[in-house]
Amino acid sequence: MPRWRRVLRASLVASVLAALAVPVIGWLREPPRIEPPFERIVGEGAGPVKELGLKDLQGRTHTAADWAGRPAVVLFVLAPDCPGSRQAAPEMARLARDFAPRGIVFFGVCPAPRETAEAVAARASEWALPFPILLDPAQQVIRQAGVRVTPEAVVLLPDGQVLYRGRVDDRSASEGPRRPAPRPRRSDLEAALVAILAEEMPVVTQTRAFGTPLPASTRGDLDETITFNKHVAPILYRNCARCHRPGEVGPFPLLTYRDALKRADFIREVTAAGQMPPWKAHPGAGVFLDAPRLSAWEKDILARWAETGCEQGDPADLPPPPRFADGWALGQPDLVLTMPEPYVVPATGWDTYRAFALPLPTDRDLTITGVEFRPGNRRVVHHSRVHVDETGDARRRERADPIPGFSGFYGDRLVELPYPGLGAWTPGLTPRFAPEGTGRVLRRGSEVVLNIHYHPTGKSEADQSSVGLYFARKPLTRKMAGYTLCTTKIDIPPGEKRYTVILASRVKADVHLHTVVPHAHHLCREFRLAATLPDGTCQPLLWIHDWNLDWQDQYRFAKPVRLPEGTLLTLAAYFDNSEDNPRNPNKPPRRVRYGVTSDEEMCACHLELLPDDPSGYAAYPNKSPFGL
Repeated sequence: MPRWRRVLRASLVASVLAALAVPVIGWLREPPRIEPPFERIVGEGAGPVKELGLKDLQGRTHTAADWAGRPAVVLFVLAPDCPGSRQAAPEMARLARDFAPRGIVFFGVCPAPRETAEAVAARASEWALPFPILLDPAQQVIRQAGVRVTPEAVVLLPDGQVLYRGRVDDRSASEGPRRPAPRPRRSDLEAALVAILAEEMPVVTQTRAFGTPLPASTRGDLDETITFNKHVAPILYRNCARCHRPGEVGPFPLLTYRDALKRADFIREVTAAGQMPPWKAHPGAGVFLDAPRLSAWEKDILARWAETGCEQGDPADLPPPPRFADGWALGQPDLVLTMPEPYVVPATGWDTYRAFALPLPTDRDLTITGVEFRPGNRRVVHHSRVHVDETGDARRRERADPIPGFSGFYGDRLVELPYPGLGAWTPGLTPRFAPEGTGRVLRRGSEVVLNIHYHPTGKSEADQSSVGLYFARKPLTRKMAGYTLCTTKIDIPPGEKRYTVILASRVKADVHLHTVVPHAHHLCREFRLAATLPDGTCQPLLWIHDWNLDWQDQYRFAKPVRLPEGTLLTLAAYFDNSEDNPRNPNKPPRRVRYGVTSDEEMCACHLELLPDDPSGYAAYPNKSPFGL
């Protein structure tokens, strides 16, 4: 069947399901594919560009410091002898003239190793390119971004995250020599820049560029001996030390040469496989803040260091060790609430969910724009959610319990606590303030409730965690709304390798999506979330194809995603209840149904939305602020 017929059929099925408001649960092994075909849409994605450091034709070195405060940086990858580069040059020049006055920085990047600066300068002058041309003979920068041909465009945020990679426009949309169209029907690059200036995520973040394959690169700086002090230490300091240091969640430190030497082969293996740093979101679906991903260049350096003898190098090359905030990542909170007494986690047994009610001041309301949880004992705290209770229920339950805190479940059915959410903490999560103008009013006399998931370590351990609240300095002008795609209709037979849950819902008002928080347990293997816009465009939002309960996270978009009214949100999750699933807690497998304990299953995705108009809050009355 032609692809367009399959897509049309899938869209029609999804539309009917959404109109009937009937979630599709647990079809047979090969369910109808109403979820987007991510394999074709997403591809391999692009890595972050963490190292610029290239010289232009005048010999000036450009670094990431040049990007500070800019909305975005555009790299045009071109070659003097590439016909496609010549054809695209006028459009590159036009975009630079139109968007540079609005703050976007433009560079040309030449990856040809045998081109002289004089030859490149002559071609740039002939093409009337109004931006600096950088020389990248080792292809250090463009390899990080995943560029494969010339011409190709890359749009970066100041932190190096790739917001767009691919063709300039659709005038060259097929392989092989042909005469390009006189004018484009679609300029994906220009659309991406317009979205970024509007503080929105581009609808299309990847396209396939057609052109001349990249020439073989010189090895450049990697021809020198790779040493810990000069090459490896900066990578570990930037990407690993925040967890792999004393007192943090990493099982061993990675701060010194001896630390890294003992685990050089292990570091090479887990970084090459993408297991470390832990980040489960596929790079081709969604671009997120705080993504701890290594670039291709960084992985290459770690591998070559392990393979070439693990040299320590010149002590003068070693950068200063990283400095971390001593205490609170967001700075000293305006109010710190701490568990009044320690809770002792038993040495053995099942994981424990325990909640603790922390009273707020009784003399005034508090308007907060930030929440930061600080675990007291990271060895036993798996994760935590932060709630607020204005009813007094948490206080009554805690007084009725003879030991510190009270059960983190509610009632005989073991449902989660019903209090509104304020935030959450998982290992490695970077806390952030709420979006500009948003926050939450906490009524005087309420309780902040910490619902902490503890796991035993083999010996009794005490925990006394805290939460910091940050007050608003300006009046609130907007409020976040929350929506959850979820189901309790889960019934997975033993031996079922690909049990499928598909949920669909229509967006009821024009909104911008800020955060997605997926949740499932040990049997889940894959998680997909996508938006089908009213014009039929499919926008992948999140794809986790190796779900792991121990590394669940909040995914905050680098730019809010615009979802017009009528957008179809589709969630697809796949579960493996067979013996082949190494994370299956049941040996042999048994039937698993919905439940909140980790030997049962859940399927949910929490969405944080900001309606474009105040009237949109009527469609989303669930006031989820800046957390779960």
